[in-house]
Amino acid sequence: MSLTYKIASGIVRLLGFKKIFLKNKEEMLEYAKGENAKVVFDQGKAMRRAKRRKYHLFDRDVMGYRLLSYQNNLTPAKGAVLYLFGGGMITQPNPLDFPLAERIMEKTGKDVWFLFYPLCSEEVKVDKNYEVCFETYRLMTETYRAENISVLGFSSGACLAIGIFLHNNALGRPLTMPGKIISVSPGGIPDVNLDENKEIWEKVNALNYKDIMIEPTYIKTAREIAKGDEDLPEYMLDGTVGDFTDFPKIYFYYGENECLYAFAGEFRKAMEKYHVPYEIIVGKGMCHCYPMARFFREGREAQDQIIELLRS
Repeated sequence: MSLTYKIASGIVRLLGFKKIFLKNKEEMLEYAKGENAKVVFDQGKAMRRAKRRKYHLFDRDVMGYRLLSYQNNLTPAKGAVLYLFGGGMITQPNPLDFPLAERIMEKTGKDVWFLFYPLCSEEVKVDKNYEVCFETYRLMTETYRAENISVLGFSSGACLAIGIFLHNNALGRPLTMPGKIISVSPGGIPDVNLDENKEIWEKVNALNYKDIMIEPTYIKTAREIAKGDEDLPEYMLDGTVGDFTDFPKIYFYYGENECLYAFAGEFRKAMEKYHVPYEIIVGKGMCHCYPMARFFREGREAQDQIIELLRS
């Protein structure tokens, strides 16, 4: 483990970042409201940056939600990446997301579609997320061959990167599967009050003392926010129970020290049940979504590995 990571993780632990995830539903929604009021994307600055770095940035919408398209050229490339940010389904993209999307475009030569999908803090339930993400992927297949599309997601976006295609299967497989899926720190929000979910709940909590970022309590709160009183398919809340028939290869990235690493075993069972090719890459001693950051060696190496996968 690099010294830079040790110092950074120590600071995060001392700051008590995890306490955020101990908030109840109302407190969490109020927190999300404050976070979403911050300006993380300035269109004018982004357009000027694109001009300065000699690429094209298109700003449009899908079903009323913003969609950015990073392109090296005016005409679409042969391949593309659908980028789905994290944030627990309640907060907007992180400032780190945009330079990473730009970097992927520059290093892979592919277009990057960056979707500001609906947030469950905006008085919508998680089925709306699936509806908009699914429509975005459908639009991508009108421009690119499905096998030339990769889907990359982080945290809640990692769940959606998988969930879009569980939804596709539930709808009767109207769309062709993408070439590959890269899912960084996906978890689930199962009903932990059910006996069938006691084991995963125990495994999540067993890793809690190692996790510097996420508190397991949020699984209960997130389910309450994402589902509400709606009768939703369980795969939209816990992707490990979905239908993975005919899925492409999935690359799972986890930090060894994140509580969501407990879900790696559940996804492994699903992959083997449905004969889906997969790899689970585990960052030794790493935290949730560690490939997002480049300032420490382990994150930088994992991010470069992901970019190389997207280029192929």
